[in-house]
Amino acid sequence: MNRFRHAWYDPRRWPSLVVFVVALVAVVFLSGVIASIGIRLAGSLAAWRTTMDTAAPLLMGWRLVFYGVITWLWLRYWKPRVLARIGGDRDGGVRARHKLNRIELVSIGFIVVLELMNVANWLGGM
Repeated sequence: MNRFRHAWYDPRRWPSLVVFVVALVAVVFLSGVIASIGIRLAGSLAAWRTTMDTAAPLLMGWRLVFYGVITWLWLRYWKPRVLARIGGDRDGGVRARHKLNRIELVSIGFIVVLELMNVANWLGGM
């Protein structure tokens, strides 16, 4: 059974670019399937857009709750594990902590810009 652990189909052994591309293709495919099912259920593309416009405030609330839960999980469970793991680096994890802080700030900035664009679109701009 151990020989299967290091097989080519184990994603832990794939280069990070390959994992990124596979995940991106999967997300795009899944979102297309969900959108096509929604359009079919709504009856037409115009009805789907009207439904999405009507549901925009609820979807915004859903996303805010989702961001809150992910933030709570990150701060409570995942970040302490990451910090403990990088604490064993040669420099005590100073560089890794700096990179982690930059990634956190970029992620927050990306989400804020994305949601501001959604709100602007919802209010009739853009």
